[in-house]
Amino acid sequence: MIEWPHWMAIVVLAPLSGAVLTPIVSLRDRRIAPWFALATMTVTSVAALFLIMRVAQEGPFSYPLGAWTPPYGIELRFDEFSAAISVVCLVGSLAILCSVRYTEWLRELAKPRIPYYYALMLLNLGGMIGFMITGDLFNLFVFLEILSLSGYALVAVSGERTAEMAAFKYLLMGAISSLLVLFSVGIIFGITGSLNMVDVTTRLASVAADATMPAVLALGALTIGFMVKAAIFPVHVWLPDAHAIAPSPISAVLSGLVVKVGIIGMLRVYQIYYGSGILDLTVLNQVLLWLGAISIVMGAFFAIFQDDIKLMLAYSTISNIGYIVMGLGLSTNLSVIGGAVHVFNHALIKATLFLAAGAFIYRTGYRTLTDLRGIGRAMPLTSIALSIGAVSIVGIPPTAGFLCKWYIALGAFEADQPMFGFALIFGALFIFIYYIRMVNAFYFQEPIHKEVLRVEEAPLTMLGPILLLAALCLIMGILGRIPLTFIEPAALRMLAPLGG
Repeated sequence: MIEWPHWMAIVVLAPLSGAVLTPIVSLRDRRIAPWFALATMTVTSVAALFLIMRVAQEGPFSYPLGAWTPPYGIELRFDEFSAAISVVCLVGSLAILCSVRYTEWLRELAKPRIPYYYALMLLNLGGMIGFMITGDLFNLFVFLEILSLSGYALVAVSGERTAEMAAFKYLLMGAISSLLVLFSVGIIFGITGSLNMVDVTTRLASVAADATMPAVLALGALTIGFMVKAAIFPVHVWLPDAHAIAPSPISAVLSGLVVKVGIIGMLRVYQIYYGSGILDLTVLNQVLLWLGAISIVMGAFFAIFQDDIKLMLAYSTISNIGYIVMGLGLSTNLSVIGGAVHVFNHALIKATLFLAAGAFIYRTGYRTLTDLRGIGRAMPLTSIALSIGAVSIVGIPPTAGFLCKWYIALGAFEADQPMFGFALIFGALFIFIYYIRMVNAFYFQEPIHKEVLRVEEAPLTMLGPILLLAALCLIMGILGRIPLTFIEPAALRMLAPLGG
């Protein structure tokens, strides 16, 4: 029997090792690649389940690699926020399953590249998992680079000119973000002489007054760096093209999971700075509050005018990340809990939407609302799943999107900032408008292309994950109190120093 702590190493090493081995085991038959990748994620998911069970029973715990105790050794640390690896494993596994038929159909993707597609996906998922459970600032940067570089490659994997240009734009913005994070890590090490997050928090609390300005500089650079990764307006410019042009299973991973890395990074920054008490974060919270509100409105506004279904969903991501950032900026117990749970729920919702859109594209070859008119009659199950995702992302009860946004709105009134609660509602109305356009086109408009009415539902390897995710959008709304209760201890620990 493997002892509890070793699951921490397995949950990171399994996908990274699988990424290296996938092209090797697929040398003779590329069809092995998706099933090997799926088996790898199954092992990773089992390890993640054991870790989540333990944190639910005992609270946060650590694992020093090589038995070197912190701050000198590398530490993996698991808390309630780290439980986001559960949705990484779930969405990642379902995206791999959807890719089985999608990659063979995708004409732009050369067949010899297919094993490398799955290797990059495992590398990306492993980087995200490592980022979420590392207890070391430098390794936070290392895992950030692993997931970022693999993300750039996944956007460009088809080899098309437009995909390469989108990946290049993504790379440029990502490079700026990574440099800011590395710069900040260097400053923090210079101030404290440590990279271990818990140790850094303790040392920052006792540094001299002349270290305050470097601490402010590090906080500002970390915030900007992670906001670029999260695609908050106005540093969102890389996201629409990257998410719209990538293969649909990759879009589901990028939009549902990768952008959340910026949010998890901000939560780690908050844990350090709130815990140390070295700075008053009121100004930062106000900045995040306004950026979140602007992102909600502008992301939804741009989405309204899109005819390309994937571009519409991409702009929708910017809007919904705004809700999470607003929750952090309000910095109340309710708003942070709501924002943190929306990290989980939005991943399920957006994966549902992008995979359903991918199924439409797979069957018809069309990707605009105009061309997809009437598709709801030919692919009713996929259309219902997409409609559930649409209702959920608007925040209509009893779906997964409702309770998170309700908590953030309550947090706005708790913080005595009701105008931001109304901004949240206004943004939801905008979101409702562009999803009504989508549903109207699918169900109530006559098709332009008559062959759309003759297509069949997507293969089971695609339809099954879509329906499962749609069901989870409903289940997580009905049982929404469970994740809210699970996240609450982490949010209270993070904000405790602020409240005294």
